[in-house]
Amino acid sequence: MVKTKYQKLVSDLKMEIQSGYYSENEKIPSLREIQTLKSCSLTTAKEAYRILEEEGYIYVINKSGYYVHKNINSIILGPQNEYFETVEADDRIQQIMNTVMDPKLISFGAAIPADRYLPISELHSAYKRALLYQDTFSYGDLQGNPQLREWLAIRSSMHGFRVSAKQIQITTGCTEAITYSLFAVTEPGDTVIVPSPIYVGLFQILETLKLKVVEIPYRPTEGINTNEFEKLIKRHKPKVFLFSANFNNPNGYLFREDTKMELAKICFHYGIHLIEDDIYGDLFHTGTRPKPLLSYFSQMIGGPKSFLCSSFSKTLSPGLRIGWVTTKTGIQSISKIARAFKISENHPTQICILEYLKRQTYERHLKGLRAQYQKLCLDYTNLLNKESDGNLHITKPDGGFVLWIESKLDGDKLLMEAKKLGMAIAPGSLFGLSKHWNHFFRINVSVGLSPKIREKLILFAKRFRKNGTSKGTF
Repeated sequence: MVKTKYQKLVSDLKMEIQSGYYSENEKIPSLREIQTLKSCSLTTAKEAYRILEEEGYIYVINKSGYYVHKNINSIILGPQNEYFETVEADDRIQQIMNTVMDPKLISFGAAIPADRYLPISELHSAYKRALLYQDTFSYGDLQGNPQLREWLAIRSSMHGFRVSAKQIQITTGCTEAITYSLFAVTEPGDTVIVPSPIYVGLFQILETLKLKVVEIPYRPTEGINTNEFEKLIKRHKPKVFLFSANFNNPNGYLFREDTKMELAKICFHYGIHLIEDDIYGDLFHTGTRPKPLLSYFSQMIGGPKSFLCSSFSKTLSPGLRIGWVTTKTGIQSISKIARAFKISENHPTQICILEYLKRQTYERHLKGLRAQYQKLCLDYTNLLNKESDGNLHITKPDGGFVLWIESKLDGDKLLMEAKKLGMAIAPGSLFGLSKHWNHFFRINVSVGLSPKIREKLILFAKRFRKNGTSKGTF
């Protein structure tokens, strides 16, 4: 992406502040001085300083000048509300994903649940029963199997988002559900605001649809700072807020309920459409299933639209490829888009899932799954902390089965080093458009903790020790 002159100046000054060239409360060059230092116009300098002031990097004292923010260390952590006129992620992502998905490596990198934690044998039996249905091999309802949609509607209503079967569209996985939702409310050139870090696949969708992006950082205690959020809305006028409020991938964050309510209120006030990825919502580690943010959003006819997207990929099987969009205000738009791409959804697989749900207790399966994932997250954290001598900063997830880890090492280089150990990790650079996550990486704990895997993790973690106790320390 080619930056404008003021964007380049903003980046240069941020880098100087982040590197410590300018420290807290230190006066920075005046507008006239920066013109000379950076060979730019006064207009460029004014716009750059305005952005730096708005984002909290600097403050102004009348008749004195501009100064670095008093609490700059709290400001420079994470992405600072960065704006991207174009998204150019696909080639970079594909190159890294080729390594992450290499079947010769232990896949700590892909967020795919291992078969040992899924009801594979029960699904085999369900598929056999599904094949006996008279209409199994015919086209099904384009909107999706009515019985499956009815089951999803009842379950959605139980967890705070009351809908009918008519307000659900079955899709080929959650990614397609999100894509349809974006199709329904955007045009090329529209702006979408997304938290950062966030699921890597979203950037490929945003690039394909030619959408602009604003990144807003997650905040550990609340999810998203609503004051920051509203400022960005006023400045960039986004069309859509695309997010995961419940156990975001990769950091496992859960939005506070008061934050959800306030974000819903802000979005409705400014007419912003909501697209919520709730694929990890069932995988909470403690307490009860959190409500989706959309449950707090006004569904007034003529107001902004909202879409809740999910799938069975993280709970039953990623290969089933059955997802859905739930929407009270946009089902006609979603169904129209679906008709443009296909005649029907995968009919046999939908029947298979119904057969499974008829004979198995889904909630009992989830209860066991959550307990296993919570324990694995804790066991991995303890092992990695111990074997690295505490040199890794591991974010404690509120749900899901991935760990978000910070180190002093570059994540992309770390991927190559992990490959030498027969492992694949997901470098942090995948999860944002900016470079703020280069020293992070994500690992999937659902590969389990067999003796072989434990041995690999120990060798991997020892490489972070300051004294380099493992051969080949980097």
